[in-house]
Amino acid sequence: MADVEVAKGAPTDSGAGQVAVPAGLKNLHDVGHQVRLIREALQSEKRRLGFFLGAGCPLGIYDKDGKESLRRIPDVAGLTATVCAELDGEGDFKASWAKLTAACKTDKVPVPNVEHILTQIRTICGLKGTAQVDGMPADGLRKLDTKICELIAKTVGKGLPEHTNSYHRFAAWIGQIDRASPVEVFTPNYDLLLEEALEQYKVPFFDGFVGTREPFFDLAAMEQDKIPLRWARLWKLHGSINWIKREDGSVFRCSHPARPKEGQQLLIYPSHLKYEQSRRMPYLAMIDRLREFFRDINPVLVVCGYSFTDDHLNEVLLDGLRGNRSAHCFALAYPGIKECEIAARYASRRANLSVLARDGGVIGTRRGIYKPIDPSTISAGVGFDALPPSENALGEKLGAGQFLLGDFQHFALFLETQFGVKATDQQGTEAR
Repeated sequence: MADVEVAKGAPTDSGAGQVAVPAGLKNLHDVGHQVRLIREALQSEKRRLGFFLGAGCPLGIYDKDGKESLRRIPDVAGLTATVCAELDGEGDFKASWAKLTAACKTDKVPVPNVEHILTQIRTICGLKGTAQVDGMPADGLRKLDTKICELIAKTVGKGLPEHTNSYHRFAAWIGQIDRASPVEVFTPNYDLLLEEALEQYKVPFFDGFVGTREPFFDLAAMEQDKIPLRWARLWKLHGSINWIKREDGSVFRCSHPARPKEGQQLLIYPSHLKYEQSRRMPYLAMIDRLREFFRDINPVLVVCGYSFTDDHLNEVLLDGLRGNRSAHCFALAYPGIKECEIAARYASRRANLSVLARDGGVIGTRRGIYKPIDPSTISAGVGFDALPPSENALGEKLGAGQFLLGDFQHFALFLETQFGVKATDQQGTEAR
């Protein structure tokens, strides 16, 4: 997958994945070639195809004109700030939140998020015989856990806008392609945006639950995988705002975000579950599906909106790539390469992981910027662009290449324009 060119005299990568490049000497990647590789991987009917959609994807829902992100659902940092603000006025809860935040701070985690805090709460509550820790009673912490999950559900429970957006285009593309194996979508997000889009475009999918009134989790159906190939698979790795655990330990899925009844629990973020508990619940089964995905021949995983900050999920992804050299992962990043240090570090050690950021990438283990390109040669919707050109020493007017597909809005438009799949609005007319 590598296409790097090294300018004369350019140094090689260091062990940490960094490139110490003097002015004018750069490792150069061909952004257009990388986009073509992605297109070919998506177009291949025989290769197993998966998508890993992170918390950045909901930020790729734009207004009707496609100019500004609606930010209907925040990323993890925004979700943390929202939960913290909602706890204002809740004296005991707010005090415990402050103590837990301080306890979670480390050199590796200088700014704890809501998932770190949930992990800390559940670790404390899991200590048998513990009545109080640092002035925080275990019973109060369990109530705080419930409160946090309710606030998460309230925050991420918003639906899609009526106008055609990135999720609609993504669902329409899945519903109109033919492949030898089903498309699999993995996501750590708790929201119901994917479900809403797939249902609106009448795309059948299986998420591990079966039934009508209160669909129940069926591990055997997941493991046997006898569902028709035209059904997409949706695996929610960190739970969902409509997963509920009953007192008897069974798990069901409601049709929309709901407040659990007495004795029930929202299944959001599995930090507190031991292996035996996870085995009876969807979490571990969903992770097993991600592991199993990499056991096929030549599987391709496209990652979008994920910042590689979850060590557990990173381990599964990297183990899969390490164990199957025929697998390839395209990690599409929204910011510049300097802001993708974790992913870049991983990619500097794994040739089958390509990190493609806005202004550069790590491809074939080599970090570099994109080659200058002539803006006049770029057609609309191809997934890359050029910055405003400036005349170089040879009199050529070339602009620095930039990669656009890390924005879920651009990625969905890429699927639409490059594969001839047109999403429609809710009235059935073609979207602009």
